[in-house]
Parts: sequence; C-alpha cells; structure tokens
Amino acid sequence: MRDEDGPKYFDFEERQRQKARARQRDEERLARGEISPAELQHENMPFRKLRRDKVAIYRNKKTGEFVWMSFERKRGAEDGSED
Repeated sequence: MRDEDGPKYFDFEERQRQKARARQRDEERLARGEISPAELQHENMPFRKLRRDKVAIYRNKKTGEFVWMSFERKRGAEDGSED
C-alpha cells in the first residue's frame, strides 16, 4: 500500500490556514461592498439550512406523535413591534 492510500488525518494547521484565508476573503468582500455584514453573517451561520418553520421538540408518550414548534418570526418582529 502506498502512503497516499493510507488513512487521512485531520490537519489542524491546514484547517487554521483555510479559516484564515476564508476570513481574509470575507474582509475583502466587505471592503469592496460585494456583501453586507448581515448577508455575510447569514452566509457564515453553521445551521443556515436548518428548517425553522417546523421543529420537533419532543414525542408524546401516549400517542407517540411528535410535538412541533415553529421558530418563524412573527410579523412585525423585525421592527420590534410584535403583534
């Protein structure tokens, strides 16, 4: 077996370099005005693809059905005037 066919290990130093390059790219994009700080924050959110409209909180012991909760913002929540 050749060395390149061996197991792959996580390289912390390489990951630090990748993150530094990504931060530098983000700073450059902000400086050029390609993206707003809010857009960049949304882009960098680790759970940005998580559905917030319907999340199972727990399972009902009697029926076995999931109890769901919505994490969607209420109308008016953006401007601070909730209904």
